[in-house]
Amino acid sequence: MNLRRRLLLALITLLPLLLFAAAWVVLLFLRQGGMTPFRVPLNQARSVPSDAALIARGRRLAAIGNCAGCHTAYGGAAYAGGRAFITPYGTVYSSNISADPRYGIGAWSAAEFRHAMRHGVSRNGVQSPVFPYANFARIDDEGLDALYAFLATVPAVATAPPADALDFPANLPGAMTMWRLLYYRPAPAVTATAAATPQQRGAILVEGIGHCAACHGTRGTFASLAADAELGGGRLAGWYAPALNAQTLAHYAPGALADYLRGTAVDGRGAYGKMADVIAQNLQHLSPADAQDIEAYLRTLKPQSAARESVTRELPAEQRALGDHLYRQHCAGCHGEDGSGKAGKYPALTTSSAITGPDPINAIKLVLFGAAAPATPQNPQPYTMPPFAHTLSPDEVAALVSTLRARWGDGGRPVDANDVGAWGGIEP
Repeated sequence: MNLRRRLLLALITLLPLLLFAAAWVVLLFLRQGGMTPFRVPLNQARSVPSDAALIARGRRLAAIGNCAGCHTAYGGAAYAGGRAFITPYGTVYSSNISADPRYGIGAWSAAEFRHAMRHGVSRNGVQSPVFPYANFARIDDEGLDALYAFLATVPAVATAPPADALDFPANLPGAMTMWRLLYYRPAPAVTATAAATPQQRGAILVEGIGHCAACHGTRGTFASLAADAELGGGRLAGWYAPALNAQTLAHYAPGALADYLRGTAVDGRGAYGKMADVIAQNLQHLSPADAQDIEAYLRTLKPQSAARESVTRELPAEQRALGDHLYRQHCAGCHGEDGSGKAGKYPALTTSSAITGPDPINAIKLVLFGAAAPATPQNPQPYTMPPFAHTLSPDEVAALVSTLRARWGDGGRPVDANDVGAWGGIEP
């Protein structure tokens, strides 16, 4: 067989595969929005609304959306970007969204701002999915214009955030576009009408500006989220964000979550870890009505249908004995011998998601580093939990955490000193 006939045969064999691959790529391209996301409306005149009511609404939305928290580096200027986000594909630094015309968004038109928020594409290119544009696409034009008007009042900061440090293959040209093709499916904007129910208003906040799924959504390959953004919980930045649904909230009285979001210590339970930052910087400013709407919606959500595989294993007697001893020595004075806590002061461990949840990482961090709830008008002098990293060895931390989870949780496998070493660090 000569070379020409071999090439022809190869072409005939491969052509159906190539056509199928091309059709698949075209389908994915259309499903992520076609060419619309990539048509950034540049060179439009900048005209900033000055209406006080609109700016006030933008300030409220920025608070609910934790804009300052994500776009402010630790110790840095507000909204100047540079906060590091550790992802499965490298480190992403938040952008400068101050009013600076060179490094921030001070030269952007309202149309360009809307486009970036809705599509995750700006004059700086396709954004990483760390920026939750899938949620912000659900904000209506009036809401985006309000945010734009508020951000225009933010003092300009002429600093450029560090460049992202991405791993292969995320560092390849076009990687973020490919991520869009595979995982992004745009949703329409939603407007709250006067006739909207509390659950509908809560859904708009949770699924839109609140972007709760960014932390509480179960993630898949390359940090992808399920199309329906189930709030099934998962690890993020070294902490476990628990599931948010009717089942997990059934342990708490009606109104408890709304109070918690606004910074109240509910039954002695205040926020800790990353959630403490979110409440301290933003959610404490929720109006009572917004917080109640969010709770009303979350209590309608059903847990994920797929049952979690049970991996309960017997806790070795020696580790259980050590854990019991450590609990009596260090914990029972506040949390009680039976784990019921003290009303208004110390939380019950019997209903703590750190103990009863599927992941032990929060319990490990709480034992090592303690916890300090944010000081808010609703809880101006919060109780704190002391750290034990300087007191307990990794083996002792493992024994204590395993014992608590065996007592009041579903157990899971006992943790060991290696787990404490791997999961007990402090992430940025």
